[in-house]
Amino acid sequence: MKKILTICTILLAGLFVVSCDKVNPENQEEQNNEEQTEGGNGQDTADPGKILIAYYSYTGHSREIVTALTGNLADDLTADVLEIKAADENVDYNANGYKAGSDLINAINANPGKASSYPGIKAVDKKAEDYDTIIIVTPLWHSRMAAITQAYLFQEGAKMKGKKIGLVVSSHSSGISGVESDAKRLIPEGKFYSSSLWISNANHSKRADLVKEWLKAIGH
Repeated sequence: MKKILTICTILLAGLFVVSCDKVNPENQEEQNNEEQTEGGNGQDTADPGKILIAYYSYTGHSREIVTALTGNLADDLTADVLEIKAADENVDYNANGYKAGSDLINAINANPGKASSYPGIKAVDKKAEDYDTIIIVTPLWHSRMAAITQAYLFQEGAKMKGKKIGLVVSSHSSGISGVESDAKRLIPEGKFYSSSLWISNANHSKRADLVKEWLKAIGH
């Protein structure tokens, strides 16, 4: 009798293990969905829609980066290009130890929420609200976003709500965390791509390859 009870116990235990190994198809589907979304919100591979590249260039480096950007977009993508220009294009930002640029950055940092803190820029002929993706190309000044670019984003940043935002920074050697902070302050409701592109003087000659890699990384 004991032997029969032992055999029955073993058989029941085996059936329990098998039943536990079976996965409810609905639970499995939920698990698969969770695994697919854990890597992020999928924004970097989403259709960019209508693209605007807005840039400011003082030395010409940012302009060259824009040329590389437009030349490396996927075949089925095109972008409109907007050059941001200072109201006074005769200012020498390199003079006196870059004092003019430093003074502009200091004025913004002192009161970033006040319109008069920003330098004047020329009127733009493209509306940010008409685009789905906006790529900002800017120089770095004194570890921050160039004052002219900041002036543009102070005026237009609110219109970029919900837009996909890419950031490309040209600098001599400094890191770009300050520029990223400025961009997110000025476009508080933009959907920034997961990575920015930093092109320093040391790798500016490789800009076409760097741009190509970055566009591929963000799905363009």
